[in-house]
Amino acid sequence: MKKTLRIILLEDPEYDQGEIADALRSDAEVDLLKVYTFKDYVEAWNEFTPDLTLASFSGPESAGCQAFYWLKGTEHEAVFIGISSPEFEQEGISLLKQGAADYLLRDRLTRLPFAVLDALEKARLKEQSQNELQSLLKEGRHFEQLLQKVPSAVAILLGPTHIFQFANSFYCELTEKKQIHQLPLKEVYTLPEHQFIIQVADQVYRTGETFLDKEVFIRLEQGILGNPSLTSLYINFTVQALRNNEGEIEGLLIFGIDVTEQVQARKETERVNQEIDKLFEAVNEGFFLRDIVHNRYLQLSAGCPRIYGYTIAEFQENPDLWYEIIYPEDRHIADKADVLLLKGEQVKNQYRITHKDKSMRWVEVRALPNLVNGELLTVEGVVSDITQRKLSEEKIRLAEAGLSEAQKMAQIGNWNYDLKKQELTWSDGLKEIYWGDESLIPANQYFEDLVHPEDKLRLQYEVDKMKRLGRNMKTSFRIMNPEGEVKILTGENRIELDDEGNPIRLYGILQDVTTLKVSEETLRKSEANLRTLLNHTDAAYILVDHELKIVSYSQKATEVAEFRGHAKPFEGTHIFDYFIEQKRSKLEKIVKEVINGKNISYEIKAKEKDGIEKWYAIKWVGVHDFEHKNWGFILSVKDITLKKKLADQQHQLTSELIMRNKDLEQFTYVVSHNLRAPVANIIGLSELMNTTPPDQAGSAELMRGLRTSIKNLDTVIKDLNDVLQVKKDSPGRIKESVDLRVLIEEIQSSINHLLEKEQMTFKYELEVPHAYTVRGYLYNIFYNLILNSLKYRLPHLAPCLRIKTYLTGNHLNMVFTDNGKGIDMRKYGTELFGLYKRFDMDVEGKGMGLFMVKTQIEDLGGSIQVKSELEKGTTFHIMLPV
Repeated sequence: MKKTLRIILLEDPEYDQGEIADALRSDAEVDLLKVYTFKDYVEAWNEFTPDLTLASFSGPESAGCQAFYWLKGTEHEAVFIGISSPEFEQEGISLLKQGAADYLLRDRLTRLPFAVLDALEKARLKEQSQNELQSLLKEGRHFEQLLQKVPSAVAILLGPTHIFQFANSFYCELTEKKQIHQLPLKEVYTLPEHQFIIQVADQVYRTGETFLDKEVFIRLEQGILGNPSLTSLYINFTVQALRNNEGEIEGLLIFGIDVTEQVQARKETERVNQEIDKLFEAVNEGFFLRDIVHNRYLQLSAGCPRIYGYTIAEFQENPDLWYEIIYPEDRHIADKADVLLLKGEQVKNQYRITHKDKSMRWVEVRALPNLVNGELLTVEGVVSDITQRKLSEEKIRLAEAGLSEAQKMAQIGNWNYDLKKQELTWSDGLKEIYWGDESLIPANQYFEDLVHPEDKLRLQYEVDKMKRLGRNMKTSFRIMNPEGEVKILTGENRIELDDEGNPIRLYGILQDVTTLKVSEETLRKSEANLRTLLNHTDAAYILVDHELKIVSYSQKATEVAEFRGHAKPFEGTHIFDYFIEQKRSKLEKIVKEVINGKNISYEIKAKEKDGIEKWYAIKWVGVHDFEHKNWGFILSVKDITLKKKLADQQHQLTSELIMRNKDLEQFTYVVSHNLRAPVANIIGLSELMNTTPPDQAGSAELMRGLRTSIKNLDTVIKDLNDVLQVKKDSPGRIKESVDLRVLIEEIQSSINHLLEKEQMTFKYELEVPHAYTVRGYLYNIFYNLILNSLKYRLPHLAPCLRIKTYLTGNHLNMVFTDNGKGIDMRKYGTELFGLYKRFDMDVEGKGMGLFMVKTQIEDLGGSIQVKSELEKGTTFHIMLPV
């Protein structure tokens, strides 16, 4: 049978039309009490004790709003739903933010019954959660007692408003409040300077990220820890999220370590150091003045022997003694300081030394350089023994390590065993690990029965050893239920001794790490499979982290590194160490692109340790997680030397085929065009001769025509033979060093009569006076270009030819520039080097010269280009490989 709901309706008479009561009448099990003023509401509450309040509200001063704020100020766990008109919707949102269960508009009351049920269900769940928390805190009384004894501030807060559920006495004294249990954080910290604490709590609760704040200064009016004079403290605070079994954040753990003693010790040391700077001779400080030029000490105070253990005479005898007794691992600090001193910069550094008595000491050196005209002459400074300060810092580090352990204990289930009463208690979390529920009553026999048979003897030995030695111990063992399911547990066992040193209590924590262990095993198998796969590929694979340090690599990577003359790649080495220094800047750009999501591939040529050149295909691939965060890179290196050689051979073969095909096309063209005319003439004349009697007058003319056609046919065949001879002789011929000036003089001598007749002049700019090539080819090239400059001269201008040579890279450049007629390149540019191509019929020729020039240049592996304008001369630019 359902419980009757008791509801108070605080209605506004101005708006009351009975619609709220009508909306609730659909549920016959509602006991509704209607009032109209705030005063009547308060009186009715105490007598009626409702489950829920429905209140009409408008502005902040309305009776409904007053009722809400009154409820918040009482201890009543009441559910409040506001009802208003649309114009007061912002006020309704404000009530929601301050804790109201819901609010509805008067024109949308159809969902009122559902809103009521939803609000009551949320209140029930909240009450249930609080009851469960109280039960948890009650069962964990031993854990609370432990936290009360911890010499640190500990507090546990729950919910988004951060309600204090637990705070040990130390924490309460820090707040200077006697009672903070069940108070929200903002009511404990109310001053303006405390708002930062509330902001940090909100941030950790929202994000789950742990917040650390070191050496927080706290001033207390009444003192702390029973000491009225202890009014100033320094605390290292940690705020950490507390999560439930589903991983949801339910609260916060605040942990504070008192580091007052260490901070005050450090501050006192700093103060003393300032005084010692003035009076270093009177305390444990050493002053030195060193002559850098002559490597000797000009002055050493008495403090130096006290710090180092060596006498002033020993330092004078060996000026480098101070460096020799520095720990080898720390000498780089002193080396860096020397570099800065040479630049004229003051230095302050700390490092370890070996005292003469073989003990380790920490020293701090402050040095001031003295430079004259940029040269370091002397260095003066103060050396301090800071061993005690370093030991204090180590204590702080150890205390922070203890904090880390306490945080671990705060999140997992615990157990407690009273040795005197023989009572065993478990937290609910531990019961769940052992396949139980909250009703489970643990017993020693139950525990022993679930321990894996193979681990029972070892676990019993660990417990006996802990009792015997009185020391805390870590543990790891397996448990198994009757169905054969196995879990792996790890934890820490602790022991409590009485005043006489006898064990009286065992307690500790346990954690189920089964999933973690299985994941680790799966990861190991996956890594083994991947390594096997990578080791059987023809490419080398190297995995590097985001700092470009090698994490892992395949067997092929080792082989490539050794073949290239490097040491084997090993974990921790920077990947750039396997590339030459000149490639660093390019590699850095590649890494940036890969971080941005690109995969970069390229090919490089490298000379191996045996001098052989090899080609490698390189590929960089980024390693990103699901959030696209870069965790490192995969570098693959594949030897493609054979592939490159085959490609080069194929390219060379293709080039030769293309060249031969062009030659064949040219030859076909010549045969089909240049032989056709004389052959056709011979055929025609021979047919006429067959029909013409020998004694007629025309027969002699036919014979002359036949002889002319035969002579033309012979000329074409000879030209073709010359072309074929060039192809046949193309450079398998012997190359030699050719003196270009001698070569030109030979050509000038052969056509001297023409040069004198036309008064042709030459100008030379021979930066390269010799060429290593086939002499006959080069003679023919120069001869044709010189003769063309002479033949195609301007009638009114004496011909002049400028010949220039120079090197660019691996090519010899030869440039011939004349002042002749020039060529219409738009009209004849594409046919300029064709066989039998002539463009100036006023000059005798056959169109063979430039064709032969281009053919021979290309056979030498070179190229020729032309620039020309009519009436402005012509320039031929030849490039031959050196």
